[in-house]
Amino acid sequence: MARSARQYIFLLVAAFFFAACSSMKLTRSFKSDSFDTVNNKKILVVSRTPQDDIRRAYEKEITKKLRAKGLNATASHVVFPDLKPLTNKTVERITNTISMFREAGFQILLLTSLKDVEEQEILRRREGYGSMLDYYGNEYVTLKGYYDDLNAPPKLPPLGTELEPTTKRTVTFVLEAVTYNLVLDDEDRLLSVVTAEVINPSSGSGLRKSFAKLIADELQ
Repeated sequence: MARSARQYIFLLVAAFFFAACSSMKLTRSFKSDSFDTVNNKKILVVSRTPQDDIRRAYEKEITKKLRAKGLNATASHVVFPDLKPLTNKTVERITNTISMFREAGFQILLLTSLKDVEEQEILRRREGYGSMLDYYGNEYVTLKGYYDDLNAPPKLPPLGTELEPTTKRTVTFVLEAVTYNLVLDDEDRLLSVVTAEVINPSSGSGLRKSFAKLIADELQ
């Protein structure tokens, strides 16, 4: 294959790779035997974050997607604007919070959170061959070795110098959505768990919309 053709194919592969990096991937999906109880119930959407603007943005997007699927979802910032993530969790505090949700008429709790942020450096080498060893797997190639010709010229020089490696920094966001039925007994409340990850998201709004769509699709 001509070198220009190889370079063209490499550029296409690279473009596909970097585009794929920003797509969201479902890494875990669990549904309990009681999952169907989410239907025809009032769902409270809570995005657990200390930042109010992020909380509102995620709750609005997730609620919008759930309603489009025919689910009765409400963003927590609408009915509980002062709700904060629980710190120093105790059985009493958790029980009181659940009672508050139940008294407001909600049977289902959808809780989302950013579980982890992973950063790493990836070492890559540009496409091409820096020497005959890279291309042929031999330290050198000679016409004498190929044709067994005693009068062949000496070994051929390398094609070029070694290529410098390059590094790319990647950031992976791991998000999770957990659904509970607040009406059931404590040991039966867990209905579903959805975990997703995305590498180098192109924008915050894109990440939010992709995650909301994934949740809505999994809750069908």
